[in-house]
Amino acid sequence: MSQGQRRRLDLALALSGRPTLLLLDEPTNHLSASLVDELTEAVRNTCAAVVVATHDRQLLRDLADWPRLRVGAAS
Repeated sequence: MSQGQRRRLDLALALSGRPTLLLLDEPTNHLSASLVDELTEAVRNTCAAVVVATHDRQLLRDLADWPRLRVGAAS
């Protein structure tokens, strides 16, 4: 299994358990563009509270309407 396939399977297993909280740290690493789209759709459709730490600009744009808590030094 490729790294992306393993990550996809891990996410599918996590979501199948109907979690109440998902903590995703750089979830799009090692995923193809189509898998990133699937991930985004799955995260948008879950009833769980979701915390995403990412530098992926496309994912940030796709989730731009979500509430944000920015952490780090004030600019």
